[in-house]
Amino acid sequence: MLTTQQIDKLLTNSDDLFANIYSFSFSPNALPGKSHIGISISHQDQLELRDSFVRELKNTMCNWVYSKSRYNDLFNREFEKRNKDAANASSQIQQLARDKFRKGHPQGQFGELLLFNLLQHQFSAPPLLRKMPLTTNPAIERHGSDAIHYRPSNNVHQLYLGEAKSYKSNYSFKKAIDDAISSILTAYENFHTELGLYTYDNFIEEPLREIAEGIKENKLAPITFDLVCIVSYNETKKKDGYSQAEIEQKIKDCLSKRLDKYTLPSIDSKKSTYLNKLHFIIMPIWDFETILDGFQTA
Repeated sequence: MLTTQQIDKLLTNSDDLFANIYSFSFSPNALPGKSHIGISISHQDQLELRDSFVRELKNTMCNWVYSKSRYNDLFNREFEKRNKDAANASSQIQQLARDKFRKGHPQGQFGELLLFNLLQHQFSAPPLLRKMPLTTNPAIERHGSDAIHYRPSNNVHQLYLGEAKSYKSNYSFKKAIDDAISSILTAYENFHTELGLYTYDNFIEEPLREIAEGIKENKLAPITFDLVCIVSYNETKKKDGYSQAEIEQKIKDCLSKRLDKYTLPSIDSKKSTYLNKLHFIIMPIWDFETILDGFQTA
């Protein structure tokens, strides 16, 4: 089993991204689970750091596509091919990474990239497996969780199944939460029957490949699961304020008011026993459409 120090070295550095994210905890009445975290785009005084947030999120695309070792191999190859022009080589790899993101489906890609970073930042768990892409029709919903991250703890193989739901349309808060809960509970229940949907390809580090294979072949024990729902939605309530502190309080209030009206959907008795494994990270976004437009722009 890998040590804590070995696992920590495999984590992506996302400090610049999270310098543009404001986070806070909340205690909802209706949502079950282990933890509940709210996040939003940071402010400097009254100014929202939208452009910085989008830029830094996009800057993690290469980490999503390539492991550190794979990136270094590609960079060295391109560096030699391009007459040792480092900027040219770096730009080429960045473009290769961007090509992995499907044009015309920004909500899903935004959510998966956010999930990739948050699972590492909040749980110190590097990526292990993720759903294989559908090359024939990427608009079709895939089964299984969006990603599986990993961190050993006290001689236990801890897996984090992550589900990302992003809704840019107005008044979709309840649908986003309900869909995330339904998807992640189903993914957990069907985990072993759907293991064939997952791959590890170029994005995980070599020390984790044996772990990934062991999980796919059911040769690791003991294993425990945590279920993480990342929900981003378009917020329509006002958050104007005369200071950063006032704006941040209004962001908390917006989410609190949404949650006060939320009711948990009906869940069958078997799946209801999984609810204590849930973690929620919820992100209200103002004018989500323009954020997605910026995310798609090269």
